[in-house]
Amino acid sequence: MESTPPPPTSAAGEPLVEYIRTQRQNAAYALLGVAGLLLALTVFLGIKAFRAPATAEKPADKPLTENPFDRSKLEPTKPAAETGNVQRAQYMFGWVGSLLAALVVGSGGVWLLAGLPAAGDDKQRAESRVLLLAVGGLLGAVLIIFGMVYFYLWSDSLSKWIDRRELKEARWVIIPLLIILSGAGLVFAAIQPARAEERNNSFIRRLVYGSNFGLTALLLLVALVVVNVLIAREVPNKLDTTASGFYSLSENTRNLLTRLEQSVSAYAVIPASSEREFNDIRQLLTAYQESSDGKFKLRFLSQVASADRVELAGYRSKYPQFNRALEDRTAGGAILLTAGEDEKRHVVLTSQDFFNESREFAGEARLFKEVSFLADSQTKPVVYFTQGHDELDVMGASAPGTRSATRLKDFLEKYYLDVRALPLSDEKPEIPADADVIVIAEPRGAFSNAAVSALRTYMANPAKKGKLIFLSGAVADPKGKMIRTGLEPLLGELNVQLGNQFVFNIPDELLPTFNATVVMFHKEALENPILQSIITVRESLEFYQPRLVEPATTVPGLHATPLLVTVGRTWLEDERPADISVAFEELRRASPEVHRQKQLTRASKPVAVIVSEGGRGGAGRAAVFGNSLFVTDEFARQLKRNPISFDLIGVTVDWLRGKQASAVVAGIEAKKYTEYTFPAPAAVDFTRLIWLPLGLALLTVIGLGAGVWVIRRR
Repeated sequence: MESTPPPPTSAAGEPLVEYIRTQRQNAAYALLGVAGLLLALTVFLGIKAFRAPATAEKPADKPLTENPFDRSKLEPTKPAAETGNVQRAQYMFGWVGSLLAALVVGSGGVWLLAGLPAAGDDKQRAESRVLLLAVGGLLGAVLIIFGMVYFYLWSDSLSKWIDRRELKEARWVIIPLLIILSGAGLVFAAIQPARAEERNNSFIRRLVYGSNFGLTALLLLVALVVVNVLIAREVPNKLDTTASGFYSLSENTRNLLTRLEQSVSAYAVIPASSEREFNDIRQLLTAYQESSDGKFKLRFLSQVASADRVELAGYRSKYPQFNRALEDRTAGGAILLTAGEDEKRHVVLTSQDFFNESREFAGEARLFKEVSFLADSQTKPVVYFTQGHDELDVMGASAPGTRSATRLKDFLEKYYLDVRALPLSDEKPEIPADADVIVIAEPRGAFSNAAVSALRTYMANPAKKGKLIFLSGAVADPKGKMIRTGLEPLLGELNVQLGNQFVFNIPDELLPTFNATVVMFHKEALENPILQSIITVRESLEFYQPRLVEPATTVPGLHATPLLVTVGRTWLEDERPADISVAFEELRRASPEVHRQKQLTRASKPVAVIVSEGGRGGAGRAAVFGNSLFVTDEFARQLKRNPISFDLIGVTVDWLRGKQASAVVAGIEAKKYTEYTFPAPAAVDFTRLIWLPLGLALLTVIGLGAGVWVIRRR
């Protein structure tokens, strides 16, 4: 008995299929027209791609060809070479994708024109469905593939959008996703007419099922990528599971513990309390021991246990400070740190020393400083600040309106630097033999020949080569010119040229002031410990009223390297203007020639230089900063805290001494304690509490329904 053939397919609900069947020539022309538009787009993008330079040269400075006061053009840009490569890649993929799409659509139009229609309405409808599946499926695949390509090319916009909250970058993330979703939708739409032929044609059935599988895998892949990217950006990739819930050692601390020159022993007497403050101290000490490869030895002692009493009594008698800390009931316990075989070098800490004034847990940084000093040397390095030439006062009292740097002195002394004053105004000044570093902080008086000679002798001493830090403020004399201190020849002998011009900043959104300039570390100092220590905390600083400091190559054997350079548009003035805003308005209306004379430019200008012996990585000899206000008491008073510039001076001292930032710690932040409290009933958004779950439930039901519908359609 012969089987009954399947019933003929119906055209109900398929107007597009009927249009292609009945208007075959018009449908072909429509497809060829779309292909022509895509070819025109291909030509346009191809011209753009091959005209865009693969590596763009450094752009010429623009103060003479565009309005330098246009704030819309003051945003930092990518390097020219990187920008040129990215643009070329975008255009290259664009014309390739457009060409593929044109070939797909054009092939469909050519097939309609050149091919003969099948005999019978049902076969013609089957051909139309196959055409829609082929053209729509391939075109959707092109959109999906190149949407993914552009999502990758523009991936930096994702980090800017999520990390920096730059909303304008969201479009470069959303556009590729919309292209991918459009391609998926086109594939899905192309599949639907072909489902009518599933039972009649095995080839079409394979295409439909294969397309369904590919579309499902694609949507799953996109969902997984989006979810993983968002989680990777927003959720930390490390989980701290200590009892306090937030503690782990920094990279700086682990590096210190593994390179200790001498072992350090810690004897801790901490109350047997479950309070989190004491738990954090125990965990910190334990973490130090576990990360030290046996160089940090820890023992917990008890004043109650009989086994520890004899040993503890010996430490009490040998270290009176340790005994006093244990007898102080407010101290909350004590930790004795010793170094050396005889354990003469020692320091005693109480539990209170592990917390700062804001009651934040600062134990890691405090232990870092104590351990680095004990394992290094018992003798504190001596840092002399010159006095007698109207420098910043480091020994007097800090009072508003005074030119002092006593807070910097206190800051350095806390980290085992012996800070002293050095008068050089005598007839026969001398530099003490114990001077490790000399600091000259904003002198406003001229140094005598005898003082300069003493400094020159100190710097040239072959037995103990001198180390110098010069903090030069941009100070004007009564005529508005930059003052001269008499130290310029000495700095020249160190290959440092101190500029005589005042640097001013064109205000922008980043820094809306004239007097301050944003400065960043120069690329030539990437391997310098000063940069490596500070950049972990801050990538940029603000210099108030800086002056140029430029490297030179006059004296062989010394290498001068730019340390800090300006960011953004700046200009130079030979004389300090009485009113900077008026000078700015005059400059804005000035001719391009005046702009050139005053070096109105975005190009960076050096404002700090470091000098090393021999090559760039040699021993440090000097550091010259074209700014001094950032170390004054007034600056710290305005910030209501010690600025990062204090750390900058500290690590500079360490670099000059050949130490790797052991005295001043950068990058180890205090840990804040937080308490979670339930919100008050009045602050709870019950509307969101009710409607958000209902909305999610509705979306779930719709999604399940759509899935059932798709399965039933199969």
